[in-house]
Amino acid sequence: MNAIIQFVVKHGYSILFASMFAHQIGLPVPGPLFLLAAGALVAAGKLGLVPAVGLAVAACVLADWVWYEAGRRRGDRVLHFIHRFTRNPDFHDRRAKRIFARYGPPILIVAKFVPGLDAVSPPLTGTVGTSRLRFLTVDTVGASLYACVYVGLGHVFRHDLDRAAAYAGRAGALLACLAFAGLCIYAACKLAHGGRVMREWRRIWVTPCLNESVGGTVQDDVARD
Repeated sequence: MNAIIQFVVKHGYSILFASMFAHQIGLPVPGPLFLLAAGALVAAGKLGLVPAVGLAVAACVLADWVWYEAGRRRGDRVLHFIHRFTRNPDFHDRRAKRIFARYGPPILIVAKFVPGLDAVSPPLTGTVGTSRLRFLTVDTVGASLYACVYVGLGHVFRHDLDRAAAYAGRAGALLACLAFAGLCIYAACKLAHGGRVMREWRRIWVTPCLNESVGGTVQDDVARD
C-alpha cells in the first residue's frame, strides 16, 4: 500500500484516473487499492475529496461505456469474449444473462462490488438495448457508491490501510447483499403492480362482454315470449 500511496503522491490525479479506467476496462490493476490510497491522501490534505471521487467515477463510467457500446454493437460475442478463458464459457454466458434478466439495468448499482459481475453488466446492458441515458444514469450511481465506499474507508483507516483493504471486501459484500435485497423488493413490487394492472384490464374487458351476453340472452327470451 505504501508504494501505491507514493505513486499517487508523485503523479497526482492523473494516475488515479488512469488506474481506475484500466481496472474497469479489465486490465490487472488494483483499482480499489488506489481508491483507498486516495482516501488516505484526502485525509492528509494532499488530495481534494471532490476531485478524487469525481475523477474515479468518471474513469469507471467511461470504461463501462466502452463495454456498453461494444455490447450494443456486437451482442453476445462480447460476453463470450469476456468468458473466453473460463472452463465453460457458455455456462457463464447463460448465468450472466439469467442474473441480468432478473434484475435488469439497476444491477449496475452493485455490480462493482461483485467480482465478475462488474465485467459483464455493462455489455449486457448494451446488448438488451437499454438507452444510453438510462445506462449512464444508473452506472454513475453505482460508480459513485463504489468510489465513496473505498475512498471513505481509506480516509477512516488512513493509518492502517491494510486493515482498510480487509474491511473493504466485507463492506462491499454487505452493500451488495443489501442492494440485491432492495432490487428483489423492487422487482416483487413491480410484479405485484403488473398483476393488479392485468386484473383491472380483465375486469374492464370482460365485464362489457358479460353484459352484452346477458343482454342478448334477455332479448332472445323476450322475443320467444
